[in-house]
Amino acid sequence: MPVPLQRDPDVTRAALTRWLAARSDGTGAVELGPVTVPEGAGFSGEILLFDAEWTEAGNRTRQALAVRVAPTGHRVFPEETWAAQVRLLKLLGHTGLPVPKVLGDEPSADHLGAPFLVMERIDGRVPADLPSYHRQGWLADLPPADRADVWNGGVDALAAVHRLDPKETGADFLDRPEFGPTGSAQLLGHLTHHLGFYGVAPDNTAAAAALDWLRAHVPDDRGPASLLWGDARLGNIVYAGVRPAALLDWETAALGPAEADLAWYLHMDRHLSEGIGAPRLAGLPDRAATVARWEERTGRTAENLPYHEVFAAYRFCVVTARVARLLDESGILPPGTDFPLHRNATALLATVLAEASGATRLQPASRNRGPALQRPGTALATEGGTNDHGDR
Repeated sequence: MPVPLQRDPDVTRAALTRWLAARSDGTGAVELGPVTVPEGAGFSGEILLFDAEWTEAGNRTRQALAVRVAPTGHRVFPEETWAAQVRLLKLLGHTGLPVPKVLGDEPSADHLGAPFLVMERIDGRVPADLPSYHRQGWLADLPPADRADVWNGGVDALAAVHRLDPKETGADFLDRPEFGPTGSAQLLGHLTHHLGFYGVAPDNTAAAAALDWLRAHVPDDRGPASLLWGDARLGNIVYAGVRPAALLDWETAALGPAEADLAWYLHMDRHLSEGIGAPRLAGLPDRAATVARWEERTGRTAENLPYHEVFAAYRFCVVTARVARLLDESGILPPGTDFPLHRNATALLATVLAEASGATRLQPASRNRGPALQRPGTALATEGGTNDHGDR
């Protein structure tokens, strides 16, 4: 769901020109092209794109840039994490991960009405959420073998994130001990602490049952916590051809079991296929193949994945409740518009919970359930996919 342009483009262009000019060597004018918003930008993020030319060290430099502005009006998430996001992106720039290079940041609201981050713009294609990439778009137009390469490239990028040592990287500042011990308990504690903000309806029986189940089945995590991307999915990856060129949107990054990211990657794809009643694209590796590849790339066994899949489904249900409320309150959609995102998320949560409840115990994922990503369950007839918090 794109964010409407929240500012006058000419005024914004002038403000950015002044900001860049103050950081040039002053020997040549700073020139900016038109400021635009990318198609399909996320609901909670404001992204501005433009070309800029300026003088640096006596040389004229021209570069395609992207500016991400801290959210002010449409806040999907309860906490102000802007400074942490900026800090993490700068750290990740030294890890070899394909993340956009941070060229500068402005912590004050003096220029654009909110802090902002200036990054190099990565050209490429992103699998769309709306309409779902399973229904149409460049991914659907690829032959099955190339689709597999796109999917596996995302899995490999995810595994690369999980191979990082948070302490060595400096990302251990993301730990939130006030919500419980680092790991599954902390992730659940953090989410449930903010349930009032998200606003899940009290009569949402699927969400209530899932929360009871999650509280009763919090696993005893083994091994050190991993850096979690937080919103790991195809819709947050810029592809050059069929290979990842940039990993976007670290707004919900955290520390915890790596399986939480893997489960989110699987669930978001499931939502955009089974969850909206769309056939999954032929050629995309199934659940078992995905887990096996992730295990090979990380050198570890995926444990307690059914729990993390329920957590992913519950978390998505909670977030979509907030998005539905924002859409209603903001007037972005006309009154009475049926936007089935939250309804679809709730129905898929009920299916995922029923599957997990049938498992006798939590154990390594590759030996816990069958191989299919599209498991039996209720197929929903309406589409509700959205890129709620992307930053492209």
